[in-house]
Parts: sequence; C-alpha cells; structure tokens
Amino acid sequence: LRASPLKVYNRGVDVTRRKAERESFLSFSRKNLGFSRRGDFPCDADLSPLFSPFLDRFDAGLSPPGAEMDPAEERKDSKRQQEYLNHLGNVADSEYGMPRRCACGGRMIDELRVKDEFDTQPGKRFFNCVNYEARYKPADGFHYRQPWVIGVQEEIVSLRKRVEEADEVIKWVPILNKQIESVEAQVKRLTLLLDKLTGDVYNLTVQVVALENVCFD
Repeated sequence: LRASPLKVYNRGVDVTRRKAERESFLSFSRKNLGFSRRGDFPCDADLSPLFSPFLDRFDAGLSPPGAEMDPAEERKDSKRQQEYLNHLGNVADSEYGMPRRCACGGRMIDELRVKDEFDTQPGKRFFNCVNYEARYKPADGFHYRQPWVIGVQEEIVSLRKRVEEADEVIKWVPILNKQIESVEAQVKRLTLLLDKLTGDVYNLTVQVVALENVCFD
C-alpha cells in the first residue's frame, strides 16, 4: 500500500523538525559550553560523538520510516529535552572564575594534563570537578572543567571589581566619621537637657508635696 500524500508530508515535516532540533542542540553546545572558544576540541565535528548518547534520541525519530510518536510521549520527551538543555545552560552560566565547588556539589581539583596518546594539549591546566570523567567516557556537561587561564582571568576581574567597591566605601569613611562626631555631640546636648528636665521635675514634685501639706493640714 502506498502512503497517502498527507502522511508523506507529515513524515517529511517530522524529519525536518528533528534534524533542526539536532542542529539546534549542537549549536547551543558550541555557544554555551564554550568548546570552540576555549579550544578543548579541534573542530565542531567532534561534538557529535561527544553528545552521541543524547543525539541518538533525535536520530531515533528519523530511522523508522513510518514511526510516529504518541503526542503525550512527544510532549514529555520535549519537556525532558528542554530541562536537559536548561540544566546545561545553568551549569555553563555558573562556571565562572576559580570555582570552589562544582554545580553537582563535587570538590574541585587542580588538573595538569600529561602527555598521552589521547591528549593533544599536554601541559594545559584546568580547575576540574572530581566527578568529571571525559577521559574515560563522553562528558555530560553537568560538571565544571574550567581552563586555568580563563578561571584566573575571570577571578582577577571579579576581585578588581570588589577592590573598586571597597575603595568607594573607604572614601565614605571620613564623611561617616564626621557624621558620627556630630551625632555624638547632639547626644551629649540632649543628655544634658534631659538631666536638667529631670531636676526640674524633681523640684516640681517637691513643691506639689509641700502645697498638699499646706492645704490639707
């Protein structure tokens, strides 16, 4: 039996959509995970095997000619994909400076690459999550692997900003000291006035008692 033109059209739309999702995912990884910028990989083509477990989910919808996903399952799958991409984006955005803890909660180690048959950049240093295992299996993007130079540069920028803010606070210290001295002088004047008023109240109390004794005796 020959498939109807509508089914053929829908199948073509589904194939095009999944291909677009696949390319969108790779583009997101290049931009937000910084692979091309930081030079961890020689070319963009290396991203496909790196994320092959996840990309298989896109390709799975392309291989069966007549396969159609249940709409409810497709919504769930799209939601899982979006959560996955959001998590990747959050990890990439939070990787700044010299991290003390990874987004997964793991401790950070100072890694120095040694020359081996798989290494193309020996001697490059990283602030690395202890749970990062890209050497043994494809990285999932959920752990920090901050190049040492970038981490130190970002940390210096952050510290410089804090120093500038501290300088602004220090400039206000003399003004605040003068204001404190002025407030202390006002407190002294008010204390003397309070003592005087307390004495006046005591004298009035004594006079009231004396008048009561005169009137009622």
